Amino acid sequence: MRKVYVYLLVILITACKNKSDIKVISLPQPKVVTPEVLPDELIMRSPLEIKSYGDYLLFTQPMMGKSLLFYNRKTAHQFYWGEIGSGPDDFMSASCIYHNYDDNAIEIYDTNLRKMVSFKTHIENDSISLISKERFQVNTDSISTLGLHKMDNGYYVSQALFGHENMFVLFDKDLKIIKTFGEKPIREMPDANYSYLYGWFASIGNKLYFASQSTGYLVCYEITDKGDVKKEWDAFFTTPKYEINPAFNWAKKNQQGFYDIQLNDKYLFLSFSGKTFETKDIYPESIVILKHSGELQKHIKLDEGHILLKFTLVGDSIYAVAIDQMIKFNWKKEL
Repeated sequence: MRKVYVYLLVILITACKNKSDIKVISLPQPKVVTPEVLPDELIMRSPLEIKSYGDYLLFTQPMMGKSLLFYNRKTAHQFYWGEIGSGPDDFMSASCIYHNYDDNAIEIYDTNLRKMVSFKTHIENDSISLISKERFQVNTDSISTLGLHKMDNGYYVSQALFGHENMFVLFDKDLKIIKTFGEKPIREMPDANYSYLYGWFASIGNKLYFASQSTGYLVCYEITDKGDVKKEWDAFFTTPKYEINPAFNWAKKNQQGFYDIQLNDKYLFLSFSGKTFETKDIYPESIVILKHSGELQKHIKLDEGHILLKFTLVGDSIYAVAIDQMIKFNWKKEL
């Protein structure tokens, strides 16, 4: 009993010493897995995202002047779509902010052009067409935002990089600003500047998750159908290291956080780095699995020579891309 008490006391002291007053989660020793390397050669650079879309893997910003790449997991057929440009249905920096295969729906957002286009998809014999339904221009006034994400309840969320005291912006279904939310997780950070905390969104139902790439900060919000916002929990998976003199800046030993985030109906999956810029490379080799409530379930690490830049879930499998290969492994048998 005394050992348990001492252990809990150490955790409490560690949490109190964290200047952000947010708990820091230490990962256990990982379960090492050897992934299957898929032999199919995909002609693309490292994509911005991977999404699962029926029998397809959808990659954004693949290369070759195209916006999207559809890869059929069963036939290995590859289909490129979209043009790089500023036309009505062209994109400079495409990201898939919403996809629903059952509804034949895909929504694409361009951070540079500040526009969102809603498409209806039609797939026949591995030929895919996207027909635009609606187009929106996103106006955030004096707030400089990064990225956009659509939730199941129809609300859109973006990260406020500069120009507001809060960290996130909530939009209605017509992409009009409703409110801002999310306080500073690190008190010493400069006001109205969240560029040090850029990251990625995922959501399921009314639950929104944000994972920071530069710090390992993870937060969960509930956004109700009425637009009410409540923070459920947050945590750091790396201890923020920074300097405040002469100006705020991340210290060289600051560890990188999450490069991607995905969800299913039970678990939250994150590709995690935990490396500093002092190492040879900073790319993630680990997948961290949590319950939606934030309870840590498993730490999985790929064996030597494999990394996970971006990944997606297909049932019990994780498909991931590295710099020059695509891999696959079963996450469920590792729990």
